[in-house]
This record gives sequence, structure tokens and C-alpha cells, in this order.
Amino acid sequence: MIPAAALLTCMVATAPPTRADSAPGFIPRRLADGVYVVPGDTGRGSEGRPNAGFIVTSEGVVVVDALGSPRDGHTLLQAIRGVTREPVRWLVLTHHHPDHHFGAIVFKRAGARIIAHPDTRTLAGEGGPDALVADWTRVVGRDAMRGFAFADRPDRAVTGSDTLRLGGRTIVIVHPGAAHTAGDLMVWLPDERILFAGDILIEDGVTMVVDGSAAALERALDQIRRLAPRVAVPGHGAIPRDPLALVARTREYITGLESDMRAAVEHGVPMQRALDALPPADEQRPVSLASRRRRNAARVYVEEEHRYMGLEDSLP
Repeated sequence: MIPAAALLTCMVATAPPTRADSAPGFIPRRLADGVYVVPGDTGRGSEGRPNAGFIVTSEGVVVVDALGSPRDGHTLLQAIRGVTREPVRWLVLTHHHPDHHFGAIVFKRAGARIIAHPDTRTLAGEGGPDALVADWTRVVGRDAMRGFAFADRPDRAVTGSDTLRLGGRTIVIVHPGAAHTAGDLMVWLPDERILFAGDILIEDGVTMVVDGSAAALERALDQIRRLAPRVAVPGHGAIPRDPLALVARTREYITGLESDMRAAVEHGVPMQRALDALPPADEQRPVSLASRRRRNAARVYVEEEHRYMGLEDSLP
């Protein structure tokens, strides 16, 4: 298993930090009246800057995710200010990986209250908060982290489903289970049929389950399929033309991986030999496509091994 520090240090190794005085602005894209996505990088899977979003109402703004540093959080806030001067009332965090919430302090200081799942545990944070900040600072640079403080503890905790009504809008926040992480949330706008899925969906269909589980991911995908969104914003990458096609692609990937790892366990194939059937991981790129496939396979092998022995409840 890749140590958490190494994982963080390499997450965006292919994208050196941009100098603060030359950092480009973020350009919002309108999805519906008052609903915007702030696109991140496309074509890079989990290695690129995440997508964020915001919903404008007559009583204030609801932001979805805060990006990975105070610098990016500030640039995101500037992008919102280019659309509306309404105050930011709420910030919803789709999960507790640093690339999605380390900009939250900017919105907290601007007066926003935090909506998040209370379970903040992730593999990246296993060394404690100080180590997490130090490791992530090595990823994004000191300039990007100036003014940082943790701001992902919820003012309004969601562990099931919650509905926020603001300025005539209905915004549903749902915990679909521990699919990508224990603290996953999705944001659903039923009137517009727009879903902000967080990292439960990724543009290439290879959602990471190292902090979650394959079974929970399947249940989350079923929930998205039942919602039948008109637009689904993935945590990273391009917005799909057909949301349900991305859901089907993700489900096909994870169920195929479960089948392969289940067969390996049932035939007594050791994990390493089962992993050897996959392309090698990319050195120093633990969230590249090849690396995600191998890390997921290791996690799912363990899940299938526990299931085979009747020990599902003992999975970490």
C-alpha cells in the first residue's frame, strides 16, 4: 500500500504549482438559471483540479466544494463574485479529501456555514492533521497554502438526507454511503435535475474506492440512476453528455473488478498475482488511471476475501 504522505506528495506531481501572481482565473459555466459549475481540469482524471459549483438564490449563494488551497478558494470566490454579489451562505463539501476542502477557510471567513458529513477519516489523513497539512503543502506550495486553517467540520452535519430551502430553491444534500469515502455527499437540485456527484463520478469512470467500498459505490450509482439527472457534474473532469452513460460505465468497471477479484480469491490466487494481470502502476503518480486501477484492485481483493470468509463486517 502506498503511504499517505507519498500519495499526497504525488497527487498533482505532473502539475507544478502556479505562481500566485500569474494564477489564471476560473471561468464559471452556466448549467441552468442561477446554477453554475466552475470547471477544473479535463482529460486528467483524478490528477487534475476538481470541479466546483455554486447556486445563486435571492437569499444568498450555496457553494459546492472549495478546491485544494486557500489560493484556489480565493480564486473560486472571485469567480462567484463575477456572477453575483449575493453573500455566500453555505458551503457544501462532497467529501474530505484535501483537493476538495482545503480552500474552505476562505468561505468560512467570508461568512459561509459548512455543510458536510461529520466523518472526516481518509487514508491521506491517517498521520494526523499536522502531517496532512505538511504533506499537502509539498504538493501545492507554500504560497497556495497561506492563511490555511481547517474548516471542514460541519456547522450542519448530514449523515442521511437533508433539504436546504433558500431563496425559493430546493437543494437536497444526500449521503449515498461510503462509496468513495466515508464522508461522501451529493448535491441534488430536483427542479433543475442537476447533480453534483463529487468523486463518486470521475470523467474516466474509474472511481477510487480505497477510502470506501465497491458495494457502496454500486449502491450510490443505483441512486444516481434512479434520480436520472439531466446534468451530472463529476468530481473531476468533463461533464458527460449522457450522465447515465457515465454511471453505466462506472458500474461496469467496478462490477467487472469485483468479478475478477472474486474469481481470484475463490481459486486461491494470491493478491500480488491477481494484480500482476493489470498494467503496472505509474511511478510517482498514485492517482493516475493505471495506479487507480491497481489500488482499487487491491482494495476489492480484500473485500472479496473478507466476503469469502464471511467477515464483511470486519472490513476497515
